[in-house]
Amino acid sequence: MSFFFRKKFIVVVLAIFSASLSAQEIVPINSEDVTRMGIVFAPAIPVDTSSGARYAATVVNSPDSAASLTTPWAGTLVSWNLIPGQSATAGTILATFSSPSILPLQNTWIDAVSALKGADFELRKDESLYKDGIISKQRLTKTRLLKQQAAFAERTARSHLAQGGFDSAKLEALRNQGSGLGEFYLVAQEDGVLSQRMYNVGSYVEAGQIIATLNAGTRRWVSTHIPAKAAEALEIGHQLSIANSGETLTLRQKDLVIDSSNQTIKLLAEFNTNTSFTTGQVLSIVLPPVDNGVLIPDRAVVHTGGETIIYVRTAAGIEARTLELQSIGANYLASEGIAVGEEIAIQGTAVLKGIQLGLGGAE
Repeated sequence: MSFFFRKKFIVVVLAIFSASLSAQEIVPINSEDVTRMGIVFAPAIPVDTSSGARYAATVVNSPDSAASLTTPWAGTLVSWNLIPGQSATAGTILATFSSPSILPLQNTWIDAVSALKGADFELRKDESLYKDGIISKQRLTKTRLLKQQAAFAERTARSHLAQGGFDSAKLEALRNQGSGLGEFYLVAQEDGVLSQRMYNVGSYVEAGQIIATLNAGTRRWVSTHIPAKAAEALEIGHQLSIANSGETLTLRQKDLVIDSSNQTIKLLAEFNTNTSFTTGQVLSIVLPPVDNGVLIPDRAVVHTGGETIIYVRTAAGIEARTLELQSIGANYLASEGIAVGEEIAIQGTAVLKGIQLGLGGAE
């Protein structure tokens, strides 16, 4: 008799919790329940140079030239800003190109900025409506996802233009005054001396052609081959690191041609300081994510119904929060939707998912 009473009591409790979860996506569990069920939380931390996928890399001597600068798109060389023998600091514009190929990318970015502003407005509006109890959590989650998608589209378009020398100031001038429309710039990625110019003003240059070289530095470099997909977002100047050492490197060269035998791309990166690593030594190089954000451990993520969910401890209980995550090696990056310091479940997520499903979860 006692068994049936307990079973009936559990069903009643589940029914009561069901209404709460459906309305708020909250599992109201107290600290005793958390301890009893073996749920462990940890504060969310930002991604850094130690976060990311790892690949084998070989230490090599500095190449003869610090960088072979190539054209990201086809275009006509409009002007040179330096002559061979002149010094260039990182960020110096070496040459200007006119190119119809960049126009669609520029327009895409301008449209993406407008779309992001609109999505941000809608999210702030819906957050206010949700706070007042006017719209559902589902509606707010959808609006938040649309904002994340718009932000991702803007970052992607911006990263494409960065290949053509468009920094923040040039992007603002492009959007506000149309300055630089139909143009891109060849920019020095590090301090050096311009050693060679391959084309004259007025020449039409195909995409991927070496246009200039800079004299080499003296620090050691590393050479590595990584999957082409993993290299898509990497840009010259991106910061890398050596696993378990704390030493950092700067990406100097990235092949444009994919090795068809294994679908990899060759990268060359320079140590930011003199190193004790010797030529020929094999190291583990870490490719941190391009974007800033919060590190989400793999064990904290639950995949359900095409969504990625983490469980966050709040004052009201444990919230099942849907995020758009970017894979970074064994873990994930969250650009939005979670703040550094918030407590996320890193153990016991299967238990929480089971409770969520039992209480009327989305799956």
